[in-house]
Amino acid sequence: MSLLKNLVVFLCVLVFSSFSNSVLAADYTANTKQPVLTEALNRLEAMNNRKVLNVIQGQNSTNKPIKIMFRDLAALGYGTCEAVTAKTADGRLVILISSNYKTAPVEAVACLIAHESVHHENTKTYEEEVRAWTTEVQTWVAFTQANPSLKANDSKLVKRLNYLSKLYVKDGNQMTTIANIIANNPAYSSLKKS
Repeated sequence: MSLLKNLVVFLCVLVFSSFSNSVLAADYTANTKQPVLTEALNRLEAMNNRKVLNVIQGQNSTNKPIKIMFRDLAALGYGTCEAVTAKTADGRLVILISSNYKTAPVEAVACLIAHESVHHENTKTYEEEVRAWTTEVQTWVAFTQANPSLKANDSKLVKRLNYLSKLYVKDGNQMTTIANIIANNPAYSSLKKS
């Protein structure tokens, strides 16, 4: 009799835990319909990156959820970019991630989302760009501390993130070298400095 009772208790706990996990998981359908991007947002949620997720879900300059999608950025004139944040004709924000990264690890894609979430401010300043890169690098460091095997992936995006995180750690978890890279990058030459 006690074996049956233990089995019933176990099944009740299992059902409740499955139900509570699905209830607690955020709904990202207002942001994306693409499974890879939904999973990237789920990974940010698992890392408890509320600041980024709050911005993505509407706590931003537009007070609306930010749409996220993969696009051929070269066809849009952004061939050298990993991702961009743009404003649509109706005033909404959209994050466009290079379609080249559809097969990159979802954690690496999540880092691009984290980076682009900072651009909801749209100040077009050097300081905003440094904050965006900082958010991206810190997110990658957190993911790779939780799962060091992510660093071994051979994708171009992971190699970039590994390089940036090495610079960040080498500088004592500061953005000194990366900030200099941004300052000397012609793509950012038009950014204002506050």
